[in-house]
Amino acid sequence: MPRGRPAAAVAVIESESEEDVDETLTQNQTQSLTQAQRATAQLSPEVVERKVGELVQFLLIQEQKKVPVKRSDISKNVLEKEYRACFPAILERAKVKLREAYGLDLTELQQTSGKSTKKQYILLNNISSDAQANFVDSSSEDPKVGLLFIVLGLIFMQGGVVNEAVLWHFLGKLGIDGDEKNHDIFGDVKKLLTQEFTRQLYLEYTRIPNSEPPVYEFRWGQRSNASVSKMRILKFISETIFNMEPSVWLSQWQEACGAEGIPADAGAPVVESD
Repeated sequence: MPRGRPAAAVAVIESESEEDVDETLTQNQTQSLTQAQRATAQLSPEVVERKVGELVQFLLIQEQKKVPVKRSDISKNVLEKEYRACFPAILERAKVKLREAYGLDLTELQQTSGKSTKKQYILLNNISSDAQANFVDSSSEDPKVGLLFIVLGLIFMQGGVVNEAVLWHFLGKLGIDGDEKNHDIFGDVKKLLTQEFTRQLYLEYTRIPNSEPPVYEFRWGQRSNASVSKMRILKFISETIFNMEPSVWLSQWQEACGAEGIPADAGAPVVESD
C-alpha cells in the first residue's frame, strides 16, 4: 500500500457534508490516540511534518483573530477526510510544537448547545505572568484592551455577573456611551462588547431566563477565565478607576489571592484596635 494516506481513511463516508463534520468528530471520539498513531505511522515522515506545520500555522493565524477554532474548521482547512483517522495524533504533535516553539498552550473548550457538546480550541500564553509584559500596558496601543479590562473588572467586583443596564451606566460615567455607533476609538460600542468580545470568548452575554422585556447579563468568558489574572484585574480596576489599594476590597482580594496561590493576608489592610 503506498505511503502518504492513512489506511483508516476508507472508513470515512464520502458523502458527508461539511456541516456534519463537527458532529461526526464529536460522535466518533472512541478512537484512541494509539489508533491514531498507528494510522499516522502509515504516512511518510515528510507528510506528517507537513500536516503538523500546516495545523500550527492555521492555529496561529486564527489566534490573531481571537476566534475559537472548531474541530470542523481544522478538518475542513488542514486535516481533510483522508487524514481524519490521524486527527488526535497530529493534534498532539501540533500541541508540542506550539508549546516548545511559541510558548503557547492549545486549550480545548467544550461548547454546549442543547443536548450536544462540541469541542473548540484556543491558544493561551504559557509563559509565567511575571515574565509577561503587562497586558494593561498594551491598552495604549490597543484601547480595546483597556475597555475589556474595565468590563472584566466591573464583572469581578460585582461577584462574577453584572446586569447590562448597570454596565452601561458605569461606562457612561467614564464617557463611553453604549448607544454610540461611531465612537472615535471603539466604533460600535455595544457591538464590540456583545458580539466581538463574546465571539472571542472574553465575555458571555446571556439573557436572564423568562425576563420580559428581555434583560441581559455579562460574565467572564472562557478565554478570560483561562488566561486573565484576577489579581491583575483587581489591581487595574482599583488603582485606575477607584484610586484605591486593591486589598481594600476584601472578598475580591481573597478570591484573587486564592487564584494566584498567595496568602490572603499579604498586603491586606491593617485594622487598628482602639
